[in-house]
Amino acid sequence: MKRCILILMICSLSLSCDSLLSPTPQGQIALDDLLSTENGIITAVNGAYQPLQNIYKGNMFPILELASDDGWIWRKEVEPDIFIIEETHGGVQSIWSEHYVGITRTNTVLDRIGKVEGFSSEAQKNNLIGQAKFLRAFYYFNLVRIFGGVPLILQEIVVREDSERPRASIKEVYDQVKLDLTEAISLLPIKQGGGRGSQPGMATNLSARALLTLVNLELEEWDQVVSNSALLLTNGSLLNAYADNFNGTQENGPHVFFEVQYGGVAANTTSGISNTLAPPDFAGTAVIMPTDENLQGKGGSLSSGNGFMQALEPNDQRKSTLVQSYNLPNFIEPSKPNGSLFYVNKYYNTKDLRGLSTWNFPLIRYAEILLARAEALIEINAGLGGEALELLNKTRVNAGLAPLSLNDLPDQTSFRNALRKERRVELAFEMKRYFDLNRWGILEEVIQKQMDFLGLNFPNQRITNHPITGKSYFLYPIPSIEFVNNANLGVQNDGYN
Repeated sequence: MKRCILILMICSLSLSCDSLLSPTPQGQIALDDLLSTENGIITAVNGAYQPLQNIYKGNMFPILELASDDGWIWRKEVEPDIFIIEETHGGVQSIWSEHYVGITRTNTVLDRIGKVEGFSSEAQKNNLIGQAKFLRAFYYFNLVRIFGGVPLILQEIVVREDSERPRASIKEVYDQVKLDLTEAISLLPIKQGGGRGSQPGMATNLSARALLTLVNLELEEWDQVVSNSALLLTNGSLLNAYADNFNGTQENGPHVFFEVQYGGVAANTTSGISNTLAPPDFAGTAVIMPTDENLQGKGGSLSSGNGFMQALEPNDQRKSTLVQSYNLPNFIEPSKPNGSLFYVNKYYNTKDLRGLSTWNFPLIRYAEILLARAEALIEINAGLGGEALELLNKTRVNAGLAPLSLNDLPDQTSFRNALRKERRVELAFEMKRYFDLNRWGILEEVIQKQMDFLGLNFPNQRITNHPITGKSYFLYPIPSIEFVNNANLGVQNDGYN
């Protein structure tokens, strides 16, 4: 699938937010013709992956990383960093619409595939159905964690009324996500075999199991985390070199269960994250930088408080991949020596043309599943000295650190804190930390430590109780334009106008 994703250039499958709500008959005959064959369905499935490229090189990064305690920004675009995002924010609107483009495309596949005759095999047909269900679940999993309950659109949009659905509850969205993933697991192969519709990088049985494991983790369904992760342990592995997870050398291997496929030479199929974070030749323009206690709140935004730089232990071999100073001048504190200010180095690519990185972006890594299973075992308290400790130590030892022992972790609280710290470092700047802080119910507590440096207060009026876990939970606003587009949408999230 790398470098050969087919972007469906047909109106009904490349919908903007406006066209999502106002279907037009233009191109409908061509669409009917396209989706009447196996090759046409394969093209449509490929098109359902394409929104991932925009999502993960665009607004998701600042919305999630700046809203965690790992990243900060010195420039004026500080809305996510200090939690003043409003309903008209363009990044929030983009995230919403891009996810629904993906959902719309999966629905079209699922509604049309049953009418297509002459598939090369039943296995191929099931594979394509499974991929569509996996992708729909993936898109809804992101939406429900960012916005809470959202409209559940599960059929192809033919007339406007098909898209004018009220917000479903958080539980209803999760029920659908789990249903789609359970069905995807039954339909998808363990490994894609190659050929059209089965290229490496497309979702597999293991991808669906891994995503279901993360859904279970989000909902604190600890027993299900353990059961759903079991097969994954023996079908994946860690890479010896941490950097190889991100530098394009080991893509679609056993270290990753699902990743965004970038490639080619065009801007719409490549990623610019490399250059928007911290390349040396862009000194002073980095969009996101790692938080650092040594800054003592300087820089104009939430640069300090539970700093990421202080979470890195001495001799952690991941550090040089995660962050670099490039020996650049410290533009925040010019009196400090060169090399005293750090940047996110994880995706820095000098092999491709500037701003056109072809490296895939990992979405579910084997390491994350190891730590998810360890977390579940810790919360179950299933023998803290056994498998949970072994799993926690795997990524540490792989990074050149000494394994932790029961002397280091005498109780569940210390074990939990060690696991959370390990997740923070291992998965840093992979758009995981915000979701972790939020699901643990400690986002406000952690971010307030950063806000104290600037005399600000976390907007706790935007905190609700998660209806499933009962934890304090922050939600972003539903974009205001959606209430114009959809009169049946319902009410805005708490704390917004």
